[in-house]
Amino acid sequence: MSVSPCGYCTRYLTRARPRRESNVEPAPALDDAALIRGTLAGRRADFEILVERYQQVLYAFAYRFVHDHDHAADIVQTTFLQAYTHLAQFSGRSSFKTWLHQIALNQCRQLYRSGHGRQNVPLDEVREADLAPAATQTEPGTVAWQATLERLIARLPLRQRAVLTLRLFSDLPFKDIARVEGMSENSAKVNYHHAITRLRRWLREGGS
Repeated sequence: MSVSPCGYCTRYLTRARPRRESNVEPAPALDDAALIRGTLAGRRADFEILVERYQQVLYAFAYRFVHDHDHAADIVQTTFLQAYTHLAQFSGRSSFKTWLHQIALNQCRQLYRSGHGRQNVPLDEVREADLAPAATQTEPGTVAWQATLERLIARLPLRQRAVLTLRLFSDLPFKDIARVEGMSENSAKVNYHHAITRLRRWLREGGS
């Protein structure tokens, strides 16, 4: 059975960006599998709950790639529309959350290939000491420190950035990260280690 985008889905997802406020009552007793079954059975409100459940984490994930609110909102919109349209094809081999991130990551990469995404500066052309000059002025946990960290994450190679973001901010286990990235679990761990090592070095250089 296949489903097509409903009027609610299109209307809901065309908002400029996700909002925390919603009239949708949370349904913590319903797991994703139950909501998916309900959606496939024609209960559109069940998909509404899935959107509400994952829109914020997907938006945060997309924004760390494109660093543009409108592009990030577009990626979230397209992700949910694709998920709704192809929901019957979801095999359940991974979690629904992992599947959504895989769709979102593909959208991020398409945006980069189109030339509309944030352009990376090759790391070999950037002095590490220049990447975190604000590190000496900030303390961990402050807004300024968070902004510095976000800027450093944006300098990571795309694969390391994906693994780091999926692990730290989307809270996916390495086995699911490996599925999203199409790599082995060990490779996911190695990329995560390299990303963390690089970030620590840049922060340390910023303090020297």
